Amino acid sequence: MSDGNDAVKVRATFDEDAVRYDRARPRYPAQMFDDLAAGGVVPGAGVLEIGCGTGQATVSLAERGYRVVAVELGAELAAVARRSLARFDAVEVVTGAFEAWPLPGEPFDVVFAATAFHWIDPAVRVSKSADALRPGGLLATVATHHIAGGTWTELRIRQRVR
Repeated sequence: MSDGNDAVKVRATFDEDAVRYDRARPRYPAQMFDDLAAGGVVPGAGVLEIGCGTGQATVSLAERGYRVVAVELGAELAAVARRSLARFDAVEVVTGAFEAWPLPGEPFDVVFAATAFHWIDPAVRVSKSADALRPGGLLATVATHHIAGGTWTELRIRQRVR
């Protein structure tokens, strides 16, 4: 990616065949969500998920009893996510770019991004995430590294201090 415009174009390509993407994408390990809970995220916590894709991580968040608002850029990805999450009343999938999405009045306990945070405009991703959090809330980002013989997933949790 040579500039911001290239990044916007590339991140939009995930929406081209959302069903196929969902089928082919490796799932996230349960330990990742256990680590999030160990970081103090309790059932009923409000989670803002950035870039939910087809909802793979969102399902795991919902199964743990979190209230989730998931913002997804791609309309097709969001549609697949809505189908996958239809059984969860406490989950809302919003179609739109996180950068342009207006934050609701009530802050979140957690801002969560599974392999999507690096796609968000660097000029706003941290500051807008901080604005979305309640004092003491957590920013949790996941980085996935594909390596020979498997995939390594890393969860980073940072607490908002205010």
